[in-house]
Amino acid sequence: MQRRFLPVLWACTLLLFSMQAAAQAQPASYVVAPFQVNGPAGFSYLEKAIPPMLTSRLFWQGKFEPVAGQDAALQGTAPKGKDAADKLRATHKADYVVWGSVTVLGDEASLDVSVMDDKGKVWQRASKSAVNNLIGGLQSTADAINSDVFGRPVAAAAQPGSSGRAVAPMNPDFVVNESDAGAVYLNPQIRYQGVDTDRLRSQMLDFESHGMAVADIDGDGKNEVLLLDSMNLYAYRWENGRLVKLAEYRLPSMIEPLLVRTVKQSGRVLIVLTGFDNSSNDPLSSILTFAGGKFEPVVARAQYFLNVASLPPLYEPTIIGQGGERSRIVRGPVFEMSVQGDRLVKGANVPNLPKEANVFNFTWIPGNERSGGDYLAVLGDQENLLTFDGKGKRLAKSDDKFSGSGVGIPFDMTMPGMGPSTDSSNQTYYIPMRMVAQDLDKDGRTELLINKPISAAAMIFHNYRTYPQGEIQALLWDGIGMDLLWKTRRIKGTVADLVVADVDNDGVLDLAVNVNSYPGSLGVGKIRTLVTLYPLNTDATQPVPAARDFDN
Repeated sequence: MQRRFLPVLWACTLLLFSMQAAAQAQPASYVVAPFQVNGPAGFSYLEKAIPPMLTSRLFWQGKFEPVAGQDAALQGTAPKGKDAADKLRATHKADYVVWGSVTVLGDEASLDVSVMDDKGKVWQRASKSAVNNLIGGLQSTADAINSDVFGRPVAAAAQPGSSGRAVAPMNPDFVVNESDAGAVYLNPQIRYQGVDTDRLRSQMLDFESHGMAVADIDGDGKNEVLLLDSMNLYAYRWENGRLVKLAEYRLPSMIEPLLVRTVKQSGRVLIVLTGFDNSSNDPLSSILTFAGGKFEPVVARAQYFLNVASLPPLYEPTIIGQGGERSRIVRGPVFEMSVQGDRLVKGANVPNLPKEANVFNFTWIPGNERSGGDYLAVLGDQENLLTFDGKGKRLAKSDDKFSGSGVGIPFDMTMPGMGPSTDSSNQTYYIPMRMVAQDLDKDGRTELLINKPISAAAMIFHNYRTYPQGEIQALLWDGIGMDLLWKTRRIKGTVADLVVADVDNDGVLDLAVNVNSYPGSLGVGKIRTLVTLYPLNTDATQPVPAARDFDN
C-alpha cells in the first residue's frame, strides 16, 4: 500500500510545482484606457493616439504585456475616475489599468497619468512639456511607470551634444569623418573609401521597382517585404539571404502606381497604394490588407493622392491625403485620413505646412530641448532640401539635390482651351523619395536619411532619371543647415527606396535600400531590382558629433 502511495504523492508534488512554475511564467497584464483631452478641438485625436504610444513603451516581454483586448478598450471613452478605470481593468481581466488626461494650453501640454493594480493601489504622475515635445513627456512618464510600478531598469539616455567619438560606425560600409586625416591609406592625399564588408544583397528580381515597404503584414510576428512595379505588388519574405515570394497582386489596368506604404490602424496593418488614372491623370489610390497568403482590397478606389507620415506631437504614422489637379498635380490642403469600413474618411488638415509642402514631399524631424523644437524637411520642386521650423518658417535651402526618384506624374502646363503643349520639358513631377527621420545613434538628435543620386548627366537633363550610382546620407540640423553626419559607400545603380526595419527578422535593425540596376548611358539594358541590407549595430555606437552643434 505504501509503495503505491509514494509514486502518487510524488506525482501530485510535481504537478503542484509545475502549476506554480506556469503561474510564475505568466506575465502581468495591463490595459491602457482612452485619455481625456482638455484643449482645442484640433487635439481631440490625442484621446485615441496617446494609449498606443504608452502601450508600446510599457511593453516588457515576458514580464508586463498588454491585454489581448487592448484595441477593443480604445473603442470606449476615457474613464471619469478611479471606479470607472477599475471597471475597465476588471472587464479586460488585467492586473493593471492605466488612464489619464492631457491638457493643451497654448504651446504647453500637461500630462496626468494614473496606474492602479488589482488591489486598488494607485500610482500617479504629472508632467509638463511643450506641445511639440509631447512625445518626450510620454517617454519620461513611461520610463517612470516602468521603473516605479513594474520595477523595470531604465537605461540612461545619451546626452545630446556628447563629445564622445564613435568607437565604430553602425555598419562598416558607412563613411564617417571624411575629412579626418588621422588614418592614412598608401598616401595622405588618397581618400580611402574601403570595400563592402558587412552588407547583404538579395538576388536580382526580373522587374524595375517603383518602391518598397517593410512590415508584418500578416500578423505572424515576422516582417515581410513589399515591392511595387508598374503593374504588380509583390510580397516577399527574407530567408537565407534571398527574397522568397509569398504572393502577387495585379493592379487594375487603369492605375499607374507611384508608391507603397504601410500603417497600423485598429490592430491591423493597412497597405497604402497610391497612383493615378492613366487616362486622366486624376488621383486613384487603394487600401489593401494581407491575410491567408493573399492581398484583399479594403478601399478599392480612392480619388486622393495618399501617403503615410509621422506627425507631431506624437509622431504616430498616419494616412494623409490631398486632392489632385491636372495643371498643378495637387490641389488644396494636406489632411489626415482614416479607414472606416470600406471608406476613407477625411480628418483635420495637417497644420503648419508651408506652401512648398505637399502630400508626397515632407518629413517632420522631432526636436529636443537643445534644437528649439521640431523641424520640417521638404524636397522642393528642383529637389533641393528645404528646412522649416515648426511654424512653417523657412530656415535653409541646400545646394545639393536629393531624391532622384524615377516615378512621376505627367501634367499639362497649358491654359484651358489652348490645346496640348508641344514642349515636353518639365512636364513630369517626379514623386520625392521617402526620407526617414530616426535617432539611430541614440544621442537624442534625430538624423534624416535621404538618397543622393550621383550622375553628371542628371545635372544637365531634368528628365534623366536612371543613375549609375548613389549614396544614402544621414543629415543633422546644426542650426545653420543640414550637415552630413555619415553616408553609405557608393551604391551602384539607381536607388528606388529606403526604409529602416528588421528586414531579415534576426532582431537587428537594418537600413534597407531598394536598388534598380543601371541600364547603361544609352538606356538600352534591361532594368532589374534587388534589396541591399546594412545591419545597424546601434548598441556599439556612441554619439558622433556633427561639425557644429545647435546654436539656437
